[in-house]
Amino acid sequence: MEKRNKGYITVEACLVVPLFLFFMLFVSGIFMLLMAEAHIHQSLAEAADYTAQYTYLEKKLLNNENKIIENTGNCLMLAERFKVCLGDDFYVEKAVANGVNGIVLTISQDKENKKVLIAKARYPVRIKLPVLGEFRIFLSNEIKQKAFVGYSREEKSEYYVYVTPNQSVYHTKRSCTHLSLRIQKRDSRQKGKYAPCGFCGKSQNDKGNIYISQTGNVYHYRAGCSGLKRTVRRVKIKEAVGLGSCSRCGK
Repeated sequence: MEKRNKGYITVEACLVVPLFLFFMLFVSGIFMLLMAEAHIHQSLAEAADYTAQYTYLEKKLLNNENKIIENTGNCLMLAERFKVCLGDDFYVEKAVANGVNGIVLTISQDKENKKVLIAKARYPVRIKLPVLGEFRIFLSNEIKQKAFVGYSREEKSEYYVYVTPNQSVYHTKRSCTHLSLRIQKRDSRQKGKYAPCGFCGKSQNDKGNIYISQTGNVYHYRAGCSGLKRTVRRVKIKEAVGLGSCSRCGK
């Protein structure tokens, strides 16, 4: 019986091991393909963004907004930047036929919005299957990117800015230093012209310290008082009627 069992194990191994190896090779091939696609997509997105900035110069040179996207200069810029971003990628060299040289890049103009460029990469990938051999299929990646060619009056009204209550200006950047609340720490006897805060000013603690903001008119007994927190709202510029631009970030 033991000899017979040994024979069964050998036969099972001859059947299972090739199937296991076939499965592992298939999984590794799929993983290689997915990684190559991810790297191509990322490089195409970076190249499209770079080309979108370059189109502003093309507009100045050609003075024709409808022709700037599909010109030869932008196509060459996209291809050059794409190769720089992708580099000598291991997964692309293994999965794509002819490696990076097998990727064909095109750039076109979106039919619905002439200011949007469409960068497309088309490439053949190799799928190797044991016994069955190698197969090739074509895949593609597409990125839509708004070209930097200026803004119309309608688009300008869609800009977002940042405003705070009781201010006469709007800010184009949330990180503007004018939006940072500067708090000063003073002795409680130096209240001067400041009034007590409606939240923490009722404690009447005259032996400790008070906290005053640079632009405020009340004092606080607690640094973490909610009255010391500035409310910043993000609104469309057309809603900031009557407000001027910040002297620091609005230039």
